[in-house]
Amino acid sequence: MDANLTVQDLFKLILFLVGIGVGTYFILVLSKINKILGQAKGIIDANMKELDTTIKQLPEISQNVNDITRETKEVLTELGPEVGDLVHNINSISEQASSITNTVKDTTEKVGSRVEDVAESIADTALAFQYGTKSLADYINIIMEIFEALKNMLNKR
Repeated sequence: MDANLTVQDLFKLILFLVGIGVGTYFILVLSKINKILGQAKGIIDANMKELDTTIKQLPEISQNVNDITRETKEVLTELGPEVGDLVHNINSISEQASSITNTVKDTTEKVGSRVEDVAESIADTALAFQYGTKSLADYINIIMEIFEALKNMLNKR
């Protein structure tokens, strides 16, 4: 058996084999697409009642959304000036609170300073009194002198 094979015949054979491969692959792809479509159909069939209900309610839902949007726009339009006044009032209150805080801070500092001055005066008085009188006898003598001075003042009147 003697057969001559030309280049043209070789290319035809290669193209034929490639065609068979592509055809087989195309059949497999179509098979998978068919399987996916079957699953989608099963899901749609299982949920047909819910889908019908949802589709029937879409106009009502759309109308509700439109009503809510319109009412929200109206409310925002009405509240616009009031919000501006509210912001102004809040700023005013904030400034007043800051002023009060500063006043309280200044007053606290002044009271603290006065308390320190009084404490120092009491400490100085206690030290002076302590060093001025050395014993109980000195205290009694001072008290007696005060009584005598009072007695003399009362006698002079």
